[in-house]
Amino acid sequence: MKRIPQKILDYIKPLSTIDAFNSLIGDMGFTQTEASQILDVYIFDDIDFQPHGVVPNAVQSSFEFPNPDGGEDIWISIVGGGDGLYGDGESTFEVWSSEMEDPIGWLTTDQVTQELLKVQ
Repeated sequence: MKRIPQKILDYIKPLSTIDAFNSLIGDMGFTQTEASQILDVYIFDDIDFQPHGVVPNAVQSSFEFPNPDGGEDIWISIVGGGDGLYGDGESTFEVWSSEMEDPIGWLTTDQVTQELLKVQ
């Protein structure tokens, strides 16, 4: 990866992870992969889906992140496919995290990335 100019790093430093990511992509023309490497965060492309342990023909993955406030770790689950899940497991997915009251269904891969960024 190319060296990132200090001016860019200074600009994104005070931003939230999601705002920095979106600025790097939307305002500065970086790819999602480049932005994730600059910020050292996970995006949809980093998800390693495995067969779902309960729902046939479905996939699942999860991440756990340290809580910046020192409380319990923050988890996020991404699932799709099979019967009863809110996503086809290919282009749409269901996401639920310890920061959410209820799961959110039918999210695109870009929307899953945004949810991942919220919990990092």
